Amino acid sequence: MNNIFTIYGWGLAGCTLAWEFWEQKVDFRVVYKNENHSSRVAAGLVNPIVFKRLTKSWQADVLLPFAKQFYEDKEEVIGRKFLSNKPISRVFASIEEQNSWSSIHGDERFEKYISPITELKNQHIKTPFHVGKVESIGHLDVNLFLNESMRFLESQGIAFVPFEEHTEKDTEGAIYCEGADVLKNKYFSYLPMRPTHGDVLIIRSENLQLDEIVNKNLFILPLGDNLFKVGATYNWKMKEPIPTEEGKNELIEKLEAFTSFDYEIIKHQAGLRPTVSDRRPLLGSHPEEKNKFIFNGLGTKGVMIAPYYANQLCNHLLKETAIDDEVNIERHLKHYNA
Repeated sequence: MNNIFTIYGWGLAGCTLAWEFWEQKVDFRVVYKNENHSSRVAAGLVNPIVFKRLTKSWQADVLLPFAKQFYEDKEEVIGRKFLSNKPISRVFASIEEQNSWSSIHGDERFEKYISPITELKNQHIKTPFHVGKVESIGHLDVNLFLNESMRFLESQGIAFVPFEEHTEKDTEGAIYCEGADVLKNKYFSYLPMRPTHGDVLIIRSENLQLDEIVNKNLFILPLGDNLFKVGATYNWKMKEPIPTEEGKNELIEKLEAFTSFDYEIIKHQAGLRPTVSDRRPLLGSHPEEKNKFIFNGLGTKGVMIAPYYANQLCNHLLKETAIDDEVNIERHLKHYNA
């Protein structure tokens, strides 16, 4: 048997795991599909705060610094910038939201992440109750990261094989990083994955001057060259990653509820987020096929989650270290037995 791993999928999960293998000098190849998956559509926002409940994101204190170091290291290796390092401005909808923000500002658990209530000086964005700023690493240009990572790793001799052209080979392990396509995977379709459809828009505006990320029921993400990404919707019924008129109209309505600027829609995209029932990633080996593994279910926080757990899975595969109980697929063994 060849001492080689095969990574199936080239989204955030597959890409971060590939980097871990490369750094550990592991022999591996990547099988990928040329299609519109969630990582290609994702805004790549890195937000350690859950705005709805004003709590810290799960494992934020561990995941965020690890992710920051990971992406900055790759920027240095490749010679390209992927992180924007922009703050996120949360637009308050009421005095109550203002007060809730004030109540956690000054709390040592949040002091690394949030700033005092302030004004957003932008004539095109309505902020009668002001904003609260989240200090983060902003957003990851996911498409650029995936494309440049593939280019670099290919230059290092790593094989990238289109799915249509690949043939099964003897491997030490096959790792499935296929996002929502796990539902079609004969080994792991038993896992409780419920993909969430999301629409996003790319708009162009000549008069919106914005150098930070804005959030109020949706996000406005500056992309440069007068382009902005606006999103995203959450649709549990739609099962295909295709744009919907319903989603487009929802985004337009939410955008125009608190902004006033001229724009044109350049592109309308959609993807299926790999959402797990308990909102935790999926790592581990098949209950019976011990050379089949999964790295999936990163959901909306994938940019922050992927580096840490790619590292953990890599160490598990190479050194037999433990996988955290919260993410180990053994927690869903009852679904397999059923």
